[in-house]
Parts: sequence; C-alpha cells; structure tokens
Amino acid sequence: MNQSKPNYYAVIPASVRYSNLKPNAKLLYGEITALSGKLGYCYATNNYFAELYKVSKNTVSRWISDLNSLGFINIEVERNEKNQVTKRRIGIVQKDDRAIYKKSKDNNTSINNTSNINITKEKF
Repeated sequence: MNQSKPNYYAVIPASVRYSNLKPNAKLLYGEITALSGKLGYCYATNNYFAELYKVSKNTVSRWISDLNSLGFINIEVERNEKNQVTKRRIGIVQKDDRAIYKKSKDNNTSINNTSNINITKEKF
C-alpha cells in the first residue's frame, strides 16, 4: 500500500496534548497530522505505525481507538464483497483549538517578572 509522505512537522493541539490520552497516542496524533498533508487525512496502516514506533499492531489499534472515541480523528473504511477492509482513511477532526491566539488573563506578558533577574555575562 502506498503510504503518504510525512510532512516536516507534526501538529498536536492543546485539546490533544492536555487530554487524558496516553502520551504515545498523542504522539501518534502528531504523526497522523504529519502524514495527512493538505487533505487532512492519511492512509497509513496499523502495521506502518507499529513498525515506526516499535510496538504491536494491537497497541496502535488501541491508540487509534482512543483518538477516535475522544473525537480527535475519524476513520472511514472501505470493504470488499467479503467484508474485508481494503482501504482505511484516518482523518483529522478540526476543532476550534486556537487558545494560543486568544487573549487570556493567564497568558499575559505584561506581568512577566523576568525583568527582576540580574543577568551576568561569563566567558566559557
């Protein structure tokens, strides 16, 4: 099966980072974003991810199931006449997760207290 070419970076939004997912499921989400490109989905198999992360296919299946059940990804499956999976598409669910751009009282640089720190230069 033709795997997508990975992007140079992965995106893991705050909603995923701070969820109760296992850390490697969060990393897998990032990998899916890297493989998804501009279309927002990838065709990578559990075997591909298992080899990449050196875990079992069952472990990858659990991570994908967790991501799907929390609504971070969706999965579309095509089956043949014998009900065997012929193609799986993992899509990124776009959520309004732009907290980094929103003005927040907890993210205010005007209360930055680093100006009270004396910095000295030393030669190494």
